[in-house]
Amino acid sequence: MSNDNRRARIRARLEEARQELLDVLDKITPDTEVQSTENPAWTVHDIVAHVTLSERGLQATVQRFLEGVELPADFSLDVWNERQVKKAANRSLAEMIAAMTGSRQGTLELLESLSDEQMAVEGMHPAGFRTTVAGVFKVMAYHERLHGAEIARALGLPAPRIPAWPGTDVSVTRE
Repeated sequence: MSNDNRRARIRARLEEARQELLDVLDKITPDTEVQSTENPAWTVHDIVAHVTLSERGLQATVQRFLEGVELPADFSLDVWNERQVKKAANRSLAEMIAAMTGSRQGTLELLESLSDEQMAVEGMHPAGFRTTVAGVFKVMAYHERLHGAEIARALGLPAPRIPAWPGTDVSVTRE
C-alpha cells in the first residue's frame, strides 16, 4: 500500500474521531463538566484535559520511535496521565478545545512528513504494547473515540460501542 493511501486512511480516522469527540464536547455544560466519569477519580473536565494533552504526548512517541529511543524502565503511564491532568486543572473547556485544534494540526503535519519506512518503524507505546508509527496515529483516533464515548456516557448521552483494546487493530504492526 502506498504511503499516500495509508496517510489518507489514517487522516480519515483522525478526522472522524475528532468530529465525534467535538460533537460530545459541544454538549458539556458547566454543571456536567464537574460530573464524575466511569473513572471515579476523574471528572468530565479531567477526561477532556487528558485527551487534550495526550495528542502532544503521542506526537512525542512518534519522534521517540523514529529516534530509536525506548521508554525508561520505570515509566508509568498512570503517573504521567495524573500529572498531565493536574497541570490542566484550571484550563477552561474552550482553552482545551483550542489546544486540540493546534495539536491536531501538528499531528497532520507530522503524518504528511513521514516516508513509508518511517511509518513502519516500531517501538513501545506508553500503554505497554509494541506498535509502529502508523499504529501510534491509529491509537490517537481510537483514544479520542474511547474517551468521547466515556464522556457521552457521563453526560447521559448515547455512546457508540468502542471495542476493547485487544479487539482493535491499533496494537498490531501490520496495516
